[in-house]
Amino acid sequence: MPHIIVEYTPNLAEDLDVETLLDVLHETALGLGVFPRWGTRTLAMPATAARVGDRPGSGPANGHVQIRLTIAPGRPEELRSRIADELFAAAEKHLEPIAARRPVGFQLTITEFDAPVTRTGGSIAGSPTHRPPLDA
Repeated sequence: MPHIIVEYTPNLAEDLDVETLLDVLHETALGLGVFPRWGTRTLAMPATAARVGDRPGSGPANGHVQIRLTIAPGRPEELRSRIADELFAAAEKHLEPIAARRPVGFQLTITEFDAPVTRTGGSIAGSPTHRPPLDA
């Protein structure tokens, strides 16, 4: 883990370089040295509709980028704080040019998987649940 999910308002679709943001977040997460490469997943999805705060009288409507990390439980608060700080700083650097041109907010939140009710499987190499494909 982590699973990094980026949600963004549809009015940012033209301004936001989503692929680069995913690269920045993914590589930053791996660079922390606390997550396995096989378990790091970074995805983005636009909201289909959104309302963010007050709409300005003129100019573009407010935009928002929400970054959610879900990580395995048990890491100390100090480490979770460092993870949040470093990923937020990377995202903020990437989003700053957009925020300078138009009203946009961004937030990063970390939650933990609930171990007793979380199940994992698949065939990604390196994963503890790795099972080679049948045709391999």
